[in-house]
Parts: sequence; C-alpha cells; structure tokens
Amino acid sequence: MIENPFKYGGVVRGPFFADRREELAELSREMFNLNKVFLISPRRFGKTSLLSNLLDELQEKGFGTAYIDLNAYTDLRAFAVGFTQSTSTALETSTDKLVKMFAGMKRLRPRVQAGPGGEISAGLEIPPAEKEAMPALIEGMRNAEELARRKKKKLIVVIDEFSDLEKYDGRSVEKAFRSEVQQQDQIGYVFSGSEESVMISMAKDRNRAFYRLGRIMELGPINRKEYLDFIYRWFQKGSYQVERRDLEPIIVQGRDVPYNIQRLCHVLWDSAQTDRRVTPERIQTLPTIVAEQDSPHFELLWRTATPQQKGLLSALSKEPEAKPFSRDFQLSHGIGPSSSIKASLDSIVKKGILYKSKEGTYVFSDIFMQHWILSVL
Repeated sequence: MIENPFKYGGVVRGPFFADRREELAELSREMFNLNKVFLISPRRFGKTSLLSNLLDELQEKGFGTAYIDLNAYTDLRAFAVGFTQSTSTALETSTDKLVKMFAGMKRLRPRVQAGPGGEISAGLEIPPAEKEAMPALIEGMRNAEELARRKKKKLIVVIDEFSDLEKYDGRSVEKAFRSEVQQQDQIGYVFSGSEESVMISMAKDRNRAFYRLGRIMELGPINRKEYLDFIYRWFQKGSYQVERRDLEPIIVQGRDVPYNIQRLCHVLWDSAQTDRRVTPERIQTLPTIVAEQDSPHFELLWRTATPQQKGLLSALSKEPEAKPFSRDFQLSHGIGPSSSIKASLDSIVKKGILYKSKEGTYVFSDIFMQHWILSVL
C-alpha cells in the first residue's frame, strides 16, 4: 500500500514535493551564479519546501549549503552564532578542524560537547555582551567567505524570514550586513520572507541598505495544470477510480494555496481508501471535514472574539469578497458603524485570524475557519 503522498505542515521533499519546476530551476540558475535573490512568498505557499529542495539539488551538484531561519534567533548575538555555525559546518565536516577554527576566532568562543554515544560535536557560545554581536557576525561572515575560498567550494546561504533582521538594532545591522555581502564572491544568498511589505521595502527603498542588492522573486500559486497533473498522478498510483476533471474543484476550494490543497488531498486520500472512488460528492465535503478536524483550535479563537467581532467574522464568512466599510454590507448583516468595524478589524488582524489582501479585502488566514464558522451559524 502506498503511503498518503499529500504532505502538509512541514518540509516536503522529493517525489512528494508538488511541482515548482520553473521556480526551482530559476532559483538554481541564480544560485549557480552566486547571485542574491529576495524571495517573497505568502504564508502556506510552500516557500520552505521549495528552498529545502533547492538546497538538496545544489548539494548534489557540489555546493555547500546552509539554511538559517531568523525566527529561531532572539537577538543578534544568537544570529551571529547561528550564521557562523551553519556556514562553517556546511563547508567543513571534520570536528577537529572545526574546533581549531572556532578556537581561532576573536569574538566567538568554541564549545565542545559529547553526545550520548560519545560522539564529539563542535559549536560556539553566544557572546555575553550585546556590543560583541555585530563584530561577531562580521567575523562569521568573513570566515565563511575565506573558508569557501580555501575549500574551493561555493557556498549557498538561505536566510528565511529575513524581514526579522529589522528586530536586530534596525538599520545599522542592515548596513553592516550589506557591506560584507557586497565583498563576497564565493557565496550566493536567498533572502526569503513572508512579510511582503517589509521585504519589498528592504529591497526597493533607495534609503535602505539592501536597495538593489539583488533581484526580487515573488512566489505565486502553483500552475493549476501542473498541480492537477501532480494530484491526478498520485491518485492513479494509489489505484483510485478518479477523473482528472473531478479534481479541479480542490484547487478552487484551496484558493490556490499549496498548504490548503495538500490538506484537502490528504483527507480525500484517507476518506476514499475503503472503496477507492473519488467522486464530486466526496470532494464537496472536504472543507467541512478539515474544519471539523480543526474545530478545537477554531473554538478557542472564537471564544477570544467579542460579540461585535463575531458578527463581523460571520458576515465575512458569508460574503468573503465584500468590503466591510460599504453601507450595503453593513445594512445587509446588521453591523456597524464603520468606526466599530475598523476597531474590530484591527483586533482580528492582530490576532492573525484575518489579513488584508492587496485588493483591500479582508481574507481569512485559514480558509477552513471560514467553513467552520458557516457550519456553526
């Protein structure tokens, strides 16, 4: 029996990775030439999986690769350690040589640990003083460049959630970081993030340090035809009775968001295992099934909402494309005035339940919450 191939909620690799062949090839070309790319992606669009597959591919071609998630580092000192460790271990596998290398650093101190099986690992200690953070990061960046040159091995560094760099002492860090990156010719970078406005500001604002440092690449929805081919192919491999055209509503249900589509397909695969039949009727029930699975989470969010916020969420569930400040919308659902709606929207957006789209509409961050609200009204 084939395992459920529709993975979600984590990094997806290899044959389970839904087709992003064009994006993967484009990023691979950029990194092969050691360029700098600002990759901007909405949440749940498979950015991390794309980057993981990119690094796997480049590693097979002989590159050193390092993945750094800024979410994991609370301050600049921790980031300096994370950057230095990740880039060093990407290029040097000998523990003895790593210990010797780390011992020779001026701003960072080596840390040697013994594992449960007696294996030795080399790491770095976080600098005790905040004033040492920026010099430590610069030292780590210069070490990466020098090590890549000495090893005669090109290095690719992915820094995810790059917009979080703002939390590290603001613009001064950006200036120092760019200054080092500009001088490197052995390292390619992908600066990726989901905070679109911040990322665009970092890369396009002429007053920001990263202005025109590299190209901007926006990750959009997966090509529908390719995604349908991917879904149909797996259901055929699983010996399901399925018509390709019957799968098209899943893309619409998931609003072209890879996480949503993977989740719906995962549920469909499991729910149809008994009779191996994929029917339009079964597909129609998928969003409700997912909403029921996640109901404890949605109930918790619902309890944090005020009566006014609940009324607004209910109205937007029924009319997801509506403009909440329009008179017709307010009269139709018995909500308002506009000042009250604005306060409710600000609070709901802050909680992460809704976000404001480019078109100015307010969209559910998790579309399955919209289905859950409709099911309980």
